[in-house]
Amino acid sequence: MARLCRALDVAKGALELFAVEGYADAESPQNSFRPEKAIAETAMLIYAASGVNGIPDVADRVAELALLLLPHARSQRTLLNIALHPAISLDFAVPHVLLTKLGYVDTSFDELLNSCINSQVRNGHERPPFASVEQRWIVSLCTDTEPNRDWRPDLKNSVLNHPMDMLGGDRADGYAFTHLMMYCTNFGFWTSFLPRSRSVILAEARSLLARCLDDEDYDLGAEVLMGWPLSGARWCASSAFVFRVLTSIEDQVGVLPAGTTKTDRLSRLEGKERTQYAFGTAYHTAYVMGMLCAASLRPGRAPSVRISGPGVEKAVVDHLLLFLDTDQGHWQPEFAKLTEPEQRALAPLLLDIAIVQKCRKHDYQAVADLLVAGNEYGLTGSPLCGQAAELLERLALCSHAISAAASPTQN
Repeated sequence: MARLCRALDVAKGALELFAVEGYADAESPQNSFRPEKAIAETAMLIYAASGVNGIPDVADRVAELALLLLPHARSQRTLLNIALHPAISLDFAVPHVLLTKLGYVDTSFDELLNSCINSQVRNGHERPPFASVEQRWIVSLCTDTEPNRDWRPDLKNSVLNHPMDMLGGDRADGYAFTHLMMYCTNFGFWTSFLPRSRSVILAEARSLLARCLDDEDYDLGAEVLMGWPLSGARWCASSAFVFRVLTSIEDQVGVLPAGTTKTDRLSRLEGKERTQYAFGTAYHTAYVMGMLCAASLRPGRAPSVRISGPGVEKAVVDHLLLFLDTDQGHWQPEFAKLTEPEQRALAPLLLDIAIVQKCRKHDYQAVADLLVAGNEYGLTGSPLCGQAAELLERLALCSHAISAAASPTQN
């Protein structure tokens, strides 16, 4: 609960700083964002947190933030943007729609939004499948309906219906995956509406966690973890462990680090510039941690205190540890604190992390050795192991093709 309240307190500061002008970072322009981003993400945070409004400290903060959001979510600028751009009106209207679901109604805004939804050009903006699902989610909230067969074409073509490339894919694929989980569960308020079985999707999420740990990508890692509480699934050993890692890092740093805040630059800044930089580069990850905690605070959705699951012999864990970098990732100190049975339950995660690291270094002989050992121990059932085996097969075919191309043509 304290972690969620901390995120809501960060949101109050972020709104004060960015709700009017956004954030402009001349030194690192990729950190810049428009005010609409902070407004929409704050609305999503308090909407997610409203699922545990039975906790007074949470309810009070949600109500305070909702009142702070109202003038920004329904500003003249927002109304004009919606009127001028009906094809993307729902993008601008997300904060209004979520505030409406929280009980803050504005019928005049609704009339304008409905006219956009019924406009000739309402579908006149090209979107990838996950963004189209987002639109369907917003419309469902507007109309008080749950997902139906109309969602299926977009879901069928999305990364939630097709295995992600764990070893060579883009980070944006991971975000598409996690955002689809949010929309298909309505941040945990709906029964999951997924294009594949929950177990298959969460198996991919487990493998994706290995890459997040190795990359020290705790922003994406926290979003991946939401898959368990949002879908109502029981936490597995890997997800429970990663949750423990993230909370430990947050306790040490004060906020879950996103990787965009540079400590040397932060130390150079003073006053308002320092505050804006700190909030501008870190608030999003604080929000993600808050959403994760909000989902996990619902009855029956908290990660288990102990990490348990089918284990292997200790010698297997010791063997896998020989392949792992000792200086990569903040997860290793937490792993060292575990009991021996807990460590043995995490052998599949260790194998996935080791494969990720060896692929990153292009050490494909080590990948082959890991797969052989993993197969001997019965640990190669993860999606990442399957993709690693396919990668080795492709590389062998590639080598053969290169050799063939270099050989003189025989007449």
